[in-house]
Amino acid sequence: MTTLSPVAAAVAELRAAAGVSTITTRIRAVEPAPGDALGAGSWVPFVVLSQLDAPYQAPTATSSVTIGMRCYAASYPDAEELYLACAAVFHRAGPRIAASRLGIYNSLALGGGTLDKDPDTAQPYAYGVINLNVSIQTIPT
Repeated sequence: MTTLSPVAAAVAELRAAAGVSTITTRIRAVEPAPGDALGAGSWVPFVVLSQLDAPYQAPTATSSVTIGMRCYAASYPDAEELYLACAAVFHRAGPRIAASRLGIYNSLALGGGTLDKDPDTAQPYAYGVINLNVSIQTIPT
């Protein structure tokens, strides 16, 4: 991922969010890390963010980035709780500058909380989509 990766910025925001970190600090970009996706009886909560779309808005030097969010847990209620905590971080959040100096003008949890189970491990998860309107260059200090 690049320095200005919106996914990396979203991962950092979730890791810093108190409502999320009380449930898990396992926040990943693109795919689970070793030790995340385990078999039944050993499931741990974790979140995976992946970029779904990032069209460049040439006239404004911004991009509207769509990110998929999968929130895994030991049960469906726990997965839903984790999803809601994560969605709250982004829903209608205003302007901010990520540690990478990526400008985030606004963000929105577009929908989701849909429950499913992982086809490989059968671990319950809730998934949804978030949108970040971001700069395509660093914001000066």
